[in-house]
Amino acid sequence: MIPRRQFLWTTLIVGTSAAMIRRGSAAAPTANPAARYSLDWIARLPWSCVVNLAEVAGASDDERLERAQQQLGAQGGVVYLPAGVYRFRDSIRLRDGVILRGEPPERDDARRDDYRLGTRLEFPAYRFQADGDGEPIESAFKVIELANPENGGGCGLVHLHIEHARIHWREADGFQSRPGRLVYGCVVRHAATADPAVPDRAIGQHGWQRFTARHSAAIEIEAAGDVLVANNRLAPSSENFVMNGYRLKHKNETIDVDGVVFDYDNRPGIYVNHFSLGGPGGDGPDGTPDTHPHGFRRGIVIADNFIWCTGRMAIGFAGDGVVCRGNVIRFAKDVWRPTTTGRQTTTGASTNDNRAVEMRGWRWRLEDNDYEVHRNWAYDRKYLINDGEGLMHEDHCNSTVLDSALIGNRGNAYISIYKTGGIDGLVVERNQVPNIMVVADRNKSRHPIRRVRIAENVTNGSIHVGGEPSQDVVVERNRCTAPGGTKLLNQANAVLRDNSGFIEDRTPPTLRR
Repeated sequence: MIPRRQFLWTTLIVGTSAAMIRRGSAAAPTANPAARYSLDWIARLPWSCVVNLAEVAGASDDERLERAQQQLGAQGGVVYLPAGVYRFRDSIRLRDGVILRGEPPERDDARRDDYRLGTRLEFPAYRFQADGDGEPIESAFKVIELANPENGGGCGLVHLHIEHARIHWREADGFQSRPGRLVYGCVVRHAATADPAVPDRAIGQHGWQRFTARHSAAIEIEAAGDVLVANNRLAPSSENFVMNGYRLKHKNETIDVDGVVFDYDNRPGIYVNHFSLGGPGGDGPDGTPDTHPHGFRRGIVIADNFIWCTGRMAIGFAGDGVVCRGNVIRFAKDVWRPTTTGRQTTTGASTNDNRAVEMRGWRWRLEDNDYEVHRNWAYDRKYLINDGEGLMHEDHCNSTVLDSALIGNRGNAYISIYKTGGIDGLVVERNQVPNIMVVADRNKSRHPIRRVRIAENVTNGSIHVGGEPSQDVVVERNRCTAPGGTKLLNQANAVLRDNSGFIEDRTPPTLRR
């Protein structure tokens, strides 16, 4: 049930100016909102240094916020936004050390369907027009960004409902930034941007065509370390728009297709330092702290978020010791995806990169995540395109695996630690997933697998473990629920103990020449 006070605010919003709604000046909270994560750097933030936006004069919310940030000065602090609606005409640029904080909810768990926030930030919505060159992209698709990306330490967003803006805290060129960036307890909706490559005039696309940018996440954080993205809700959008007569390249011709959707949720959910490490697939080279230090930063926690997607990747990260736990990930079923690029039609061999979590780096720990991922239908509506993946650390632009763990995760798509070029320390334990692949070997060469334990998992499909030389690799007490059993492919000379419902297979790998 929505609290009475919050219900009254919601009722007042209709037909009432933001200034009138904020006539009251609620006392600002000063406690650490994320204390449950026991992170020292968050505890040290200046929570008690507060400017209440309701007490700041200005002709618009944009102007009031800028003045509030100026009042905080170089030491930074909190701009508190009491419950109400705040309307911004342009993107927000956070100054160094500034945290925007809304009124806290009664139940601070964003994974709940009834999670509601009283402080709402509204940015311009995009007004689609199917004629001429359409509404300019610049009229909407705003962001909350950093005024000084090379600094930006101690910046945060707390307990804000954000409409029509994504959070993009990038670094300066050369991977220059400071540690300490926080997004906690927010609701984020309609958080996408338009792909600047659409319309593609070279294939005769109409000027009004728009498509969701493929690699722009709803929450995208880059920082030198110490990042918390936790207890946020990426809620389903309600303002997708349908385009008829959308021109696409199809084989060797161009065709007009009805029903192509600008889908606000066909975008990555959360990226934290999601950098490419090493070379593309095949033989590497693998990323290391020496070659890619920006990809092995420490202190990253991604926890307890609810993430709704229709496509793309729910969570992607790179780091050393990343903790990714307690997240709930849901993808829509039976989505027709006639194009993944906005320019070409899809086939069964296409991919929309639909996956739950992509891990890059060393010593990551994924625990107690709950995910449901689905493939999208290709243009001809006969084939599902080539994705629908679960928890993945694979060869492409990545490192080897070192001292990492997958514990207690539940999902409808596989765990894939695959063709990594080396595994030295991995626990895969108590997961409930269809299939498990833990393979160090690549297509053309075998690679070492050491200190691996695959135990007490429940699958309805196969387990595949591979690598050479092999040392201390144990597969034990796993259970397959498929009638008649399925394959346990042992290409790592692993010790097998007390597994049930599997049929052992020791067929050696076939290497490509």
